[in-house]
Amino acid sequence: MSEPATLNGLKDQADGLRELFGQSPPPVHVVCCPSRPALALSLVNELSLGLMALERTVMWVDEIDFACRELVPLPCKVKFDLSKTLQGFVDLDQSVAPLQSSLWYGLSLHTARIQDSVQTLSDRLMRSGVEFDTIVVSTAALKAESFKHYGPRIHCTALTGCEAAELNQTFEWLAQVQDQTPVASWSLVLAGEAGASENTVGWAEEKVQSNLGSHVKVLGHIDTTVPKLTLNGAWKRWPELTAKLTNHLLIH
Repeated sequence: MSEPATLNGLKDQADGLRELFGQSPPPVHVVCCPSRPALALSLVNELSLGLMALERTVMWVDEIDFACRELVPLPCKVKFDLSKTLQGFVDLDQSVAPLQSSLWYGLSLHTARIQDSVQTLSDRLMRSGVEFDTIVVSTAALKAESFKHYGPRIHCTALTGCEAAELNQTFEWLAQVQDQTPVASWSLVLAGEAGASENTVGWAEEKVQSNLGSHVKVLGHIDTTVPKLTLNGAWKRWPELTAKLTNHLLIH
């Protein structure tokens, strides 16, 4: 794998910590919209571009099945599913590809089926010769079994509507993830009418805490329902929220 573009040499706090204590595995940020999986594609793409603008190197792992993509094409040609690398069948550079100098992509449709313990993706990336800052996973519900194969630090962000059926579907996904993999942080983005979103915040926090025993951070809400969100350019309508989500990825 070739090196990404050279950074400008500026040192931030994270760079200094790496120099003091050595390289640590990149965190894994899982993004999911249980009621409409394709929205995770546009959100992860926007967040990856934001991280690149901040001179971070990103590995995008894509778990969205073709039937759930709403005709969104793969961003590049794919040779092998990432699960082939994690099981040791092919080298890393056969299942991931550079989209840009500091953004890499891997399709991972079958990783949830891996039964055995394997070397995690974060460990493989640390030995790749490229220093990755973040792994971002666009996922759908029912694939929580794959997360443990990506790295030891899992952070989950769910985009959910405010209707009862959407919220229940989201909390079912959160519970499934908790059952499969220890999660370092939980966060929510609410989509729906402003009043409904505001009324949902406290209820969502209480439900997550009572069911999962964990704190959930509501990062914000958007004034459009999940079914009405457009896939192309949707997140440019909420630049402050997108910036807040990007910062969340930076500090966790």
